[in-house]
Amino acid sequence: MTSQEPIELYVYYRVHADQVPEALAVFEQTRAGEPVRLLQRRDHDPVFQTWMEIYDTALTDPVGTERRIAATLGPFAQGPRHREAFVAVAGPGKGP
Repeated sequence: MTSQEPIELYVYYRVHADQVPEALAVFEQTRAGEPVRLLQRRDHDPVFQTWMEIYDTALTDPVGTERRIAATLGPFAQGPRHREAFVAVAGPGKGP
């Protein structure tokens, strides 16, 4: 692995169900069209949703983008934001 390989960044955290509409609006506004996906865990928790942000490898500064989104979504996160960074070792996205 080298520092030139694209980083795939994943961040997950919980949001209270009552805050979902506002948190979603803040995410969309802060994302500002950047290639960042937001997923919701499929479970049946009536109080919390677990969200996962996925930062596309096409981002020129995924860490900076994540920091910007984290700053605006921080008030909605119930507990810590868990941040994981990966690089491809095989399959699509793996260089020569």
